[in-house]
Amino acid sequence: MNLNEMAVFASVVEHESFTAAAKALGISKSAVSKQVSRLEDRLGIRLLNRTTRRLSLTEAGRLFSEKCQAVIDVAEQAEYTVSRLSSTPRGLLKVNAPMSFGIKCMAPMLADFRVQYPEIEIDLILNDQMVDLVEEGFDVGVRIGRLMDSRLIAKKISDCGMSVIAAPSYFKKGHASVIPAELSGYNFLHYSNLNRISGLKLSGKHGAVAVPLTSDLSANNGDFILSAVQEGIGFACMPNFICHDAIKERRVVKILPDWEVDTDNAIYVVYPVNRNLPPKARVFIDFITDYYGNNPDF
Repeated sequence: MNLNEMAVFASVVEHESFTAAAKALGISKSAVSKQVSRLEDRLGIRLLNRTTRRLSLTEAGRLFSEKCQAVIDVAEQAEYTVSRLSSTPRGLLKVNAPMSFGIKCMAPMLADFRVQYPEIEIDLILNDQMVDLVEEGFDVGVRIGRLMDSRLIAKKISDCGMSVIAAPSYFKKGHASVIPAELSGYNFLHYSNLNRISGLKLSGKHGAVAVPLTSDLSANNGDFILSAVQEGIGFACMPNFICHDAIKERRVVKILPDWEVDTDNAIYVVYPVNRNLPPKARVFIDFITDYYGNNPDF
């Protein structure tokens, strides 16, 4: 029995591709192909049907895949059980987060985390695309907004407070006298890294209102949208962690201060559902949750 060959075969089955399996395992496509071929030669039977367009399991491959995955699960559980005996979390932790959140929020947190867990090496990847944590081999990620990927377990860090902002001179009548209904006549800058919205839902002392919006500019980077607001291109609804400092420094102003933005956006730490959490990931999840919980800047 060769566990390595079985693990490679299981990865090919999971990803339905030699290329994707190679990327997930961190080895070359040719190495994946050779290991699967060796496994088939050793068993004396074909496990995969290969065409130029897709892979499919043979009947023998389907049966072997089920048993193979059971063996791998037992091996992973054994490794996980033993790893928990270690009192000191250690190793490389691969983390993914949105660009603006990482730049504005994560450096102070990671500084404190490294003091407490010096044997954990962090590989933090920041981007504003929706990265597939499973395919890309991340241990944990930070996500903002509603979660759509059923392969991820999510732990809420904090609510994500939102503010409607504009440049101080954007509204000719003055920002202090703007009312919700008037926003429909101005250009809305959409931060597309959050859930798509076609209107603002606001709550105030006189009840709730829905304001339809029109937009001719959207971007998936919060810092760009904030800069566009400062340039007077339009107004925006932004997470507080992005615009908090700009409001404080009067580079932008919060409009409709007596109204609250109704949103189901929240900040989550997420990790793959089918992966046993090693100590390094578990302590990171607990640490980031405690660090950011009830943060007034959020």
